Amino acid sequence: MPLVRITYPRGALTPEQKRQIASMLTEIVLEAEVDAVTDAGRMITIVHFNEAAADDWAVGGELRSTAAGPPNHFIVDLIVLEGLLDSARRSEAHRRVTEAFQKTFGDGGDPMLALRVWVLVHEVREGGWGAGGQTVSALGVAQFINNDLDDARRAEIAASLAKVSHG
Repeated sequence: MPLVRITYPRGALTPEQKRQIASMLTEIVLEAEVDAVTDAGRMITIVHFNEAAADDWAVGGELRSTAAGPPNHFIVDLIVLEGLLDSARRSEAHRRVTEAFQKTFGDGGDPMLALRVWVLVHEVREGGWGAGGQTVSALGVAQFINNDLDDARRAEIAASLAKVSHG
């Protein structure tokens, strides 16, 4: 049940760029969590575009409303259930999300774009996420998204959750 929230200055993304980014980020987060992009996973993955008004966005102490224009910054919050992303999976998500923005803006674009895409992974503790009026578990969601979740990945998630609950 990943939630991706992208915050950026109003007007920094066109509708077509939003569509492209939403599609790529949905795939990236599902592959990071459960190694598969499925219809069930797409159905419960939300990408929320949060545009900030020029008077509500400052970089280097200067409001966007008084800035000469771009460059734009993007804050990408990946909100996932605890236990689904180990260090390697988080690093891979950081890299792939940044690459998605680079692909969206084109290869001949701004070489500094990668430094202005900030990817923050937030893990919601087991028992802290609810849907359908009930608490959901990381392992339950993983199995819902990927009905063919292999035994090794299932064991990896269970071990991660056990480590966190005893840590």
